[in-house]
Amino acid sequence: MAEIQESSVLFSLKQLMSLEKQRVREEEEAARRRALAEQEGRRALERRALAEQEARLRAEEERTRREEERAREEAARLEGIRAAAVEKARIEAEQRARIEALERQQEHERRLAALADDAQKRRLKRLIAGGSALVVAALAATLGVYFGKIKPEAEQTLAEQTAARTAHEQRLAALESDLAASERQISELTLAYQTVRSKAEKAELERKLLEAKRGRDALQGKVARPPTQQPPRKTECVCREGDPMCGCLP
Repeated sequence: MAEIQESSVLFSLKQLMSLEKQRVREEEEAARRRALAEQEGRRALERRALAEQEARLRAEEERTRREEERAREEAARLEGIRAAAVEKARIEAEQRARIEALERQQEHERRLAALADDAQKRRLKRLIAGGSALVVAALAATLGVYFGKIKPEAEQTLAEQTAARTAHEQRLAALESDLAASERQISELTLAYQTVRSKAEKAELERKLLEAKRGRDALQGKVARPPTQQPPRKTECVCREGDPMCGCLP
């Protein structure tokens, strides 16, 4: 009976020791799991902080890139505006120079016409002042020839020259208008070329710019070319040889 009780006590002690060892193992396992959980939590926090830092860096880089891109676009736009303004000023200066040259040419032609008219009037006055009873008939004949033939032909020649000059001025005005339109087109294409980025669009704009500049050069050649002057028509002399009152003899 005593042996049975002793065995029962030993079994109970072994069971208690086993339970204690199991409790210790469970506590150690729980502590290990807590330590792993804490370590994993710290790693997760570190990963999140690193991800947030990388996101901030990427956002800052993207913001900087966009600002630089906007700055480049603004610089290109301002450069395009400046180039267009310079081109416009050059075109206006060339147009003013051509207009001034044309005005000087027209003023010169008007002076020549006035000098020719004054010379004819002076010649007629000399003929009238030097007249006498001896040459009244010759003077009358000369005046008849002058008013009947020379003056109408001179007036017709002057009218033809005036009409030719008017037609030339009209053609020149039309050419200058076409030239101004061509220069505006070149300025617009130049500005567009400086802003586009596509290679296909740039190639197309280069082709259009080349064609526009060729057209402008052709128009400038036409504008700069002086008008062909018709040679003055010689008036047939009908005076008698040696007549001192004749206006067409040297």
